[in-house]
Amino acid sequence: MSIARSLLLAALAILSVGHANAQVGAAGTQIIIPIVASTASFVSQIVIKDQSDTGHSVSLEFYEALSSGPSGKTVCTPVPLTASATTTVTLAAQCPAPINAGSHHGFVILTDTSPTKDKLFYAFTRVENPAAIGFAVEGYPIGHIGGGDPDSQVAGVKRRTSTNPVIQTNCFVAALDGDIDYSISLDVAGSQTLPTVPETLHAGQMRRYLDIFAQAGAPLPDYNNVTVTFSKNDPAQWHNTLIAFCTVQDNTSFGADFRIAKTEDAADPSRFRLNCFAANFGPASDCTNTLLPSAANSAVPDAATKVRLLTRVYAPDTVRCSVLGPNASDLKIRLVRDFAPGTVAAGGTTNSFTYTTGARSGIGNGFHQTYFIEVDFKVGGSAAFPIPFGVQCKSGNGMMDPYFLGTFANDF
Repeated sequence: MSIARSLLLAALAILSVGHANAQVGAAGTQIIIPIVASTASFVSQIVIKDQSDTGHSVSLEFYEALSSGPSGKTVCTPVPLTASATTTVTLAAQCPAPINAGSHHGFVILTDTSPTKDKLFYAFTRVENPAAIGFAVEGYPIGHIGGGDPDSQVAGVKRRTSTNPVIQTNCFVAALDGDIDYSISLDVAGSQTLPTVPETLHAGQMRRYLDIFAQAGAPLPDYNNVTVTFSKNDPAQWHNTLIAFCTVQDNTSFGADFRIAKTEDAADPSRFRLNCFAANFGPASDCTNTLLPSAANSAVPDAATKVRLLTRVYAPDTVRCSVLGPNASDLKIRLVRDFAPGTVAAGGTTNSFTYTTGARSGIGNGFHQTYFIEVDFKVGGSAAFPIPFGVQCKSGNGMMDPYFLGTFANDF
């Protein structure tokens, strides 16, 4: 049975379930909400919905920021969930003293407490002021946030002091699973990198930078369209998760919005925007023609044999792939659909192709599909066998890093 056919059968099974399915993959058994608050200005309503069709409970751990009250982890009262129902709680109601009074902010981790650890749920929080003006912060499955990227950015932040309402940007950093030496920079002339004195966040710690422009010493008066960059300074710590975000608020109504820091690839090899199979990454957004030693393991062995790689494409998108290496002109490349089996999507005559998928609804009943990248000797080529090669692919939504499946009889 092909991979795509297995995926289709799984999809049909999912579609037969009695409850609606999310359009964004957000269900999990452990979910992190990056910011919650219980202050005079803002209160977080933590909303949790069971997605397992069974009653169970989730634990609630509150990690108070260093810039808040007594920092560190507080284990709060578990939240019971009714099958398929939604429940709303607050820090003050769930957590013991001193969290149930005073001013507190930090992040929350919710975890399924069932013995099998397989009961899915959704979560988010609405942070609002006493006038019910506020903003929503999504909960993220804990494996979907952070990772090995060294930098992340929040774009479009602003400061306004010349007219009312005054607009202020506050930024936050947190370390989830290990020590991180970090820095924060603004693309504003005259501003300084933060922290001004090197600081380290340990696992479970968060720090707030109230009025990021003032803390960075940005000259007055106003700014728009500023990008804040959060960087891990030590490559040995890149694997540790840094969670960063900013809130932009007006200081009259205290209305605000929430902006999570973003990366290009989320440290996810299934969604790289640039794929360099068996080749080195270049200094810019390209691969080099320098092949890795692993290229010898996937070389084209002779004129009667093709090499097959497996990837996944996320429609709608445009994908561009090309052969790399000193003998690239002696090879040809094509993209083949795994479902329906054998359908050539693009290429087959030269050493590059461009494939525009069309609408997602027109492929695999709306489910993302796997594809084969196939490389073969081109008639008229002069290179001696075996021919090692690399492949560069670029895409807008990201592609799965190509995986070598093996060699097969040439049919193109």
